[in-house]
Order: sequence, then structure tokens, then C-alpha cells
Amino acid sequence: MKNIINQKQPLVSVIMPVYNAGDFLLEAIESILNQTYKNFEFIIVDDASTDNSWKILKKFKKKDKRIKIYRLKENVGVSKTVKYAIKKAKGKFLARMDADDVTSPQRLEKELNYLLKNQEAVAIGTQCRLINKEGKIIGKKIFPIKFEDIYKYIFIFIPVQQPTLMINRTKLPKDFEYYHDGLNTAEEVELIFKLFQYGKVENLNKFLHYYRIHDKNTSLSNIKKTFLITFYSRLKAIFKYNYKPTVKGLVISFVQALIVLILPSTLIIKIYWFIKNFDKSKLLAKNLFVKQSKKISLLFR
Repeated sequence: MKNIINQKQPLVSVIMPVYNAGDFLLEAIESILNQTYKNFEFIIVDDASTDNSWKILKKFKKKDKRIKIYRLKENVGVSKTVKYAIKKAKGKFLARMDADDVTSPQRLEKELNYLLKNQEAVAIGTQCRLINKEGKIIGKKIFPIKFEDIYKYIFIFIPVQQPTLMINRTKLPKDFEYYHDGLNTAEEVELIFKLFQYGKVENLNKFLHYYRIHDKNTSLSNIKKTFLITFYSRLKAIFKYNYKPTVKGLVISFVQALIVLILPSTLIIKIYWFIKNFDKSKLLAKNLFVKQSKKISLLFR
């Protein structure tokens, strides 16, 4: 793809919510500061962390003028924290980042170039490598690339990884509500349905993000709640956002709900970790996650 951003350097607002991410914050911030695309502001909002996160943020703020930090007085959750960050954002393009992940140096450049060249797209994500607490690659997440597939499969599994997302804000109304309060751990699902109304949501066919798996991942803290909120968001999209699911998607989604409601949370977690192939020494097939993710992940999201 021909690079067209050299002729036009729009401001990208990178937004990152932080809550007790001190163990991984250094890597996350440095991966943004090391981007090949330089015209960005980095808005970081600390959601009343109780660890050393705020101390780390203050140190980085002194090193780079592109970093803007804010601290909330009480813990309000991901949705409200990100909405606060978005209100501070000045860029025409909005890029999400998670405080425990690492992103590729070329991510912003590649995503922005795609959105500038493909005006029908309102948002773009990427493929992901999976890393553990120590930063070792332990697997990968492969997502559909084309809008048609993303639109179809969102009723079966999550086809876009939220912290890889870049949004073209010029295609959205000024009063666009990015997140609805109360949907923490599954807030990105409804966001994708909303974005469908304004353009195509797609994924680059490149691994430009490292998604970290650890024992404090928000979506895994209450896996039943995460799934049920996801299920609710899907049903809501039919009536509120005029989403048209396939018959297969409807059937599979309801089957998912029944299975998750029946199984105890402890068993769901065990099955989840087995499917995800995070501990390769305990699995029979090295590439089980890659080959089976779309089929078996139907149980969860």
C-alpha cells in the first residue's frame, strides 16, 4: 500500500485507560513513544490506581510533551475512563491502547495510512500476537479482514481486538457516544455495532499488536458477566442499531448463552485457558488455539 501520510500529518489521539497496571505500564508507554508516526498526543487516564501506576505516569510526563496524564478521584471502570480520555482528545483520529499491552512501532502509521486511503472505512484494527506476563509470545489471534466477515461474525465471536482499534472521528457525529456505562468488560462490542452505522470496520492483515495475557485481565475477572453483557449487547444491536444477524449467528449465540449459564464459572475458566493454548506444555497440539479459536470460542464471547 502506498504511504500517503507524508503529505498530510493529521493528529492522532492515542488514549489509554490505566488501573493498577504498574507491572506492564513501562512497556506499554514506550511502545507508543517509539512509533514511526510522530504526530500524536498520548492521553493517559489513571482510574484511581492503588499501585505505582500514577508515579510511573508522572515520570513519563516529564520526558515527553506529547503525554497528557489525568487521574480520577475514584475507580469508575474502563468505559467511563475512556470516555473521559476521549473528551480530552483533539485528534481527528482516535487510537486505543491498553496499559498492559505492547504495540508495534509501525501500528499508527499503517492504520492511519489505511484510513486515509480507504474513505469508506470508519475504523481499522490489526492481528495480534499473544504474550504472557514476561512478554514471551505464546500464541496469536487471527481476525477476519473484510468488513462483510466482521459484520457477520460479530454475533458469534469478537472480530476486532479493541486495543488495536483506530477510528476516523471525522465520520462520526460530534455527539457520538462511544461507550455506554455499565458495559465494562464487554464495552467494545456495542461500540463496533455503533460504528457499523457510519462506515466499514476492518482489520489489517498484519500482526501489529501484542496482547498480554495475565491473571488480572479485566474480561476474565468475571467471565460469566463478560459473556452475558456481550450477549445483551448483541441483542440490543438488533433493535437499536438495525443490525441484521444471520440465522446461524442467532442460533449459536443463544446456544452460547445456555452453555455459559449452565456451567460453573470455575469450569468455564478452565475450559477457556485450555482453548486459548496459553500454556503450551499442557496441550497436545501446538496450534490448537489458531485452528480452533473460531469454533470453540463460541462458548465464551
